[in-house]
Amino acid sequence: MKKIIFTIVALVFTTPIFAQNGLIEVTVTGIQNTAGTIEIGVYDHKSSFLNYGQEIKSARIKPTKTGGLHYTFENLPDGTYAVAVWHDVNGNREIDKNIFGVPKEAYGFSKNVFGPFGPPDFEDVSFQIVDRKDMKFTINLE
Repeated sequence: MKKIIFTIVALVFTTPIFAQNGLIEVTVTGIQNTAGTIEIGVYDHKSSFLNYGQEIKSARIKPTKTGGLHYTFENLPDGTYAVAVWHDVNGNREIDKNIFGVPKEAYGFSKNVFGPFGPPDFEDVSFQIVDRKDMKFTINLE
């Protein structure tokens, strides 16, 4: 009986060690100035992709220098994800566009894929976290 109780207690306390999830390390390059914030969103479905506020994880970072920055999203279960980044220079929490609908603020996506006449599709920038594998991306703002 003591062996059974010991085994149960050991399983309960060691399971979290083996049940850790993956992470996404994002390096953002191409930051031209320190105004505003760098907005990073992680999406897990095409229906929520690029819909502000529907990210499963997000970060708002005040850049302290031009060039680049790093951010890590932790505790992501196995699944399909896409990352979108933009530099919200004026802090209005939306991508400002010109009269033709072209973004005036720098932006980028996982895999550095850009759509020919608009943002890329979720499928074009998505990736898999499998077996708690960590993913690393450098996203160049354009």
